[in-house]
Amino acid sequence: MSWRPWEDVLALVELAAPTQCAGCDRPQSRWCGRCDRELLRARPGRWSPTPCPPGLPPTWSGPAYDGVVRQAVVAWKDAGRADLTAVLAPVLRGVLSAALEGSPEHRADLAAGHPVLVLPAPSGRGSTRRRGEHRVRALALAAVGPARSRLPVLDGLRLARAVVDQAGLGADDRARNLCGAVRVRDRLVSRLQGRPCVLVDDVVTTGATLQECARALRAAGCGPVVAVTLAATRRHTRSVGPDGPTASTDSHAAPLQNVRGAD
Repeated sequence: MSWRPWEDVLALVELAAPTQCAGCDRPQSRWCGRCDRELLRARPGRWSPTPCPPGLPPTWSGPAYDGVVRQAVVAWKDAGRADLTAVLAPVLRGVLSAALEGSPEHRADLAAGHPVLVLPAPSGRGSTRRRGEHRVRALALAAVGPARSRLPVLDGLRLARAVVDQAGLGADDRARNLCGAVRVRDRLVSRLQGRPCVLVDDVVTTGATLQECARALRAAGCGPVVAVTLAATRRHTRSVGPDGPTASTDSHAAPLQNVRGAD
């Protein structure tokens, strides 16, 4: 039998450290084409939890947080699959494009050459240490890509006190857990004055995290706030459109392409 150097090396690597798709556990592929098509199938659109918490900013989201999408996000956040940032970034990029296109204030500032600030939801110190990075910030940076000069990603929000893990909490408990917990970093307060902002998180469930982050930004004197998330927990949310999320633009990346062209 002939020796096939690359194939044999890959086989040895697979024996030592097996790979499988994060979405469907299919072997020999860390992310398969079928799961990629499922991930990209849903169009971004406006989402609102039910009930909608007071002060929740206009929120855009991607696919429902179930099936392949949930598998991928859990692997990305809690199973060491940082490589999935590159897989998930195009989804968030599409949601961000839809949000920018859907907000006249954000659109006007970009057209005038002013930056729109992108702020990831804060991560606890323990979670950041465990994952080796602020994972949502890494996703936001990957989604913005070359448009970073017009859409600067700022690690401007922090947790001012300890909070418990939100998993398993209902809407009221989530709101109580986070109430008053988020602060804007002092060194960035002046930069936020009057500026349109975009909040970024991975999944919207009850909206408590986005509500609290938006409160902190408004208290610091920022301009209009919108929020974008990678996915939405369907059982707690409703789509604005009658048939589920609908695209705000014909192309997921169109508004960001326009921003890049202005750099």
